[in-house]
Amino acid sequence: MLSCGRHSKKTEMAEKKADATENVGKTGYEASFPMPEVPLMVNSEEDAKAYIMAHFWDGFRFGDTLLLGNKNVISRGISDFIRMSSSMTDSRGEDIRHGFQVLCKGITEYKGLTDSLKYYVEEFLYNPNSPYYNEVLYGIYLKEMIATLPVDDPMVSAYDFKLKLISRNCVGNRAEDFYYFLPDGTKKSFYSTKTRGQYTILVFYDPECHSCHDIMMGMFADKELHDAVDKKWVTVVAIYTDGDSEVWKKYLKGMPENWIIGDDRMAIKDNALYDLKAMPTLYLLDKDKNVVLKDMPYNVIRKKIFNPTF
Repeated sequence: MLSCGRHSKKTEMAEKKADATENVGKTGYEASFPMPEVPLMVNSEEDAKAYIMAHFWDGFRFGDTLLLGNKNVISRGISDFIRMSSSMTDSRGEDIRHGFQVLCKGITEYKGLTDSLKYYVEEFLYNPNSPYYNEVLYGIYLKEMIATLPVDDPMVSAYDFKLKLISRNCVGNRAEDFYYFLPDGTKKSFYSTKTRGQYTILVFYDPECHSCHDIMMGMFADKELHDAVDKKWVTVVAIYTDGDSEVWKKYLKGMPENWIIGDDRMAIKDNALYDLKAMPTLYLLDKDKNVVLKDMPYNVIRKKIFNPTF
């Protein structure tokens, strides 16, 4: 990122100019994002990052429909911006917020033209399958959008709802409590559920969802997980959240006997207790039901449990 920002070598500049010239005519624009150049007097890496963040959007034309229609340029620009923000230390929080302020101001000022920018911010920061997934940065983005938009804009309430949702169940905090029903009809709260071992895997699922089926079949077949649950080293709590109790009961026979299985009868969604972006949604909790990993793939959770040094 810094090498892109500094343009310190003439050979690199020549190569980039040649690549850009080759692509002009296909879109009308250079096939690269207009990165700011870091002055030579800026020596430290942190200061260079701060300079780039402060001037990241200087060369970007927010109202240019042709530029905004270039998906390669837009996605590269947003991904570079996110990587830069993610790499900065906590002491540079104001620099990060400033970068998002300029981005959100440009999105708001050219409303209707900047959908591609909003799409990539959402896709990169809020999709748990994205390599850039980062709810902290996404929260900064939401706050700046709320601050930038007129108070009567309908998107303000939508962004505010998302902001409150992602603020729940953060790593280090205790997971939200909820009520659910066991197959025999017994009503229980999650907090009163007796879990065993160092970890609890909390799974929100829909048995009729294809991705749920594939992921959970992998969990069912995981002998190491099965043995850990049997030996009470790990607890798995699987909660059906889609409200059709007949569908839930239909698939109960296929669920592992050593898991705790429940139906929340839509309580979690109705009360926005957990952010269920996609099924299944998996959390890893400690013995006190504090969040260790939030909305992570099973392979990441498995590695934390069985290979904690990785």
